[in-house]
Amino acid sequence: MGLCPDQIARFHEDGYLVVDDVLSPADLQPVIAEISEAIDKETRVLMDRGELSRSYAEEPFERRLTRITAETEAVYWSVCSGNLHGSGIFDLITNPKLLNLAESLVGPEIIASSVYRLRPKVPGFAHGVVPWHQDSGYFEPYCDDDLVLTAWIPLVDATPERGCLRVMRHAHTTGVVPHRRDTDGTGYLEIPKSHLPLNDIVTVPMSLGGVLLLTNRTPHCSGDNVTDVIRWSVDIRYQSADLPTNYDAPSGWTNEKLPDDAPIACYPPEADFLVRSRRRLGDVVRGPETFSRIRRRHVESPATDRWA
Repeated sequence: MGLCPDQIARFHEDGYLVVDDVLSPADLQPVIAEISEAIDKETRVLMDRGELSRSYAEEPFERRLTRITAETEAVYWSVCSGNLHGSGIFDLITNPKLLNLAESLVGPEIIASSVYRLRPKVPGFAHGVVPWHQDSGYFEPYCDDDLVLTAWIPLVDATPERGCLRVMRHAHTTGVVPHRRDTDGTGYLEIPKSHLPLNDIVTVPMSLGGVLLLTNRTPHCSGDNVTDVIRWSVDIRYQSADLPTNYDAPSGWTNEKLPDDAPIACYPPEADFLVRSRRRLGDVVRGPETFSRIRRRHVESPATDRWA
């Protein structure tokens, strides 16, 4: 089931929308299993090298990476961001429940944008703190005025103490503001205080199974995790297939509506893929093997350095 008209109107007015009880534990467990398997694999390598004393396999999913990271950050960096591309991640990105939500906002021809991110907010770990930014700050300027939808999905309950997201209501209507590299050395983009919109700030706690939908122009951030539970989350992005995309479809289709100066994709460094279509059924990516191959074989194209 997609969004109702009232939900769609609220999303466009506020710049975000919380949809509760979208995903079941059965929908999320394959992702958790893929993460756990990747952690198992990396810990074995590090233990063989003498860089990790033990696997901490007895620890629960919500705490294990904290214990490991106290010894080495290598496992954290091996699983975070967009590094995993197995069946668990693929099944979540292509889950019909999420695609129905996305179709309500971007239409029936849906590209899964390359920018999916797995985020383990380990307690006290600096990289988990994300400053105020708009996702469009990372994307090509050409795509600023169109919707690249974020679906933010917690894998554990996301409370304020665990560093849930904070958003600025209505600030998406003012366009994309200047960004800079953050001053803490984490590599994130941030909105300088002099350009930070003065809109209502809303703290958005999320229960397991819920989905937070955001526009690419909605300023958002997350603070430190001051608990002993890792705030695991995944954010997935969807866009209309009418926008620039680097998906190399089997049929070789091109978007003739785009001008010659359009970028190759809204985010060129990583690979897009088609996840739902009525016009191009044969081009939809159907299985995790194809998804993994697309991700692994993609030749990175640089993004525009719009903030120098």
